[in-house]
Amino acid sequence: MTTFVSRSGRILAVVFVLIFSGAAATTAATGDIVVVLRGVAVTAFLALAIYATLWRPRLMIRETGVNVRNIVATHEIEWGAIKRIDTKWGLTLFLHNKRISVWAAPAPSRYAAMAASRDQGQHLPETTYLAGTVRPGDLITSDSGGAAALVRRHWERRGNDSARVESRVDLRLVIALLVLGAAAAGALAI
Repeated sequence: MTTFVSRSGRILAVVFVLIFSGAAATTAATGDIVVVLRGVAVTAFLALAIYATLWRPRLMIRETGVNVRNIVATHEIEWGAIKRIDTKWGLTLFLHNKRISVWAAPAPSRYAAMAASRDQGQHLPETTYLAGTVRPGDLITSDSGGAAALVRRHWERRGNDSARVESRVDLRLVIALLVLGAAAAGALAI
């Protein structure tokens, strides 16, 4: 089993939490309880939203398939269900009747794509190449390319795998986001 998370997402999450923690500490220093409670409500919502969007997403690659955990949904996908793997806007798995974007594997920035060297596009799985070339999102130095290379290597070796897809929503996280979002909106409206 291999677990893949976005390096850039984790770095951004830490930076944002540090910024919001500093803002909360500054607000707490005022001593006004109403202002402090407003700050806590807004900071708690922002921290949870950052966790859900930047820290929580991951891709787990197993012998039987992949587990994609995005913001509030988790998808268990067996190899036989995947019809195509794309990296145009980030790693996307195309299934029979839907597509699943992998939030843990975003495409590289245009600057990273321009700085890429020719050797980064060599020795990739066969299904990576389109007309003899690779997209910037397929370069293994990017989040999407590294994850796509791992997924494609397993996917190309599959046999007569079953095609089960199971999706579920993390209701606790959704409820927490809604409650904290309403509290933050209420705090800002007062």
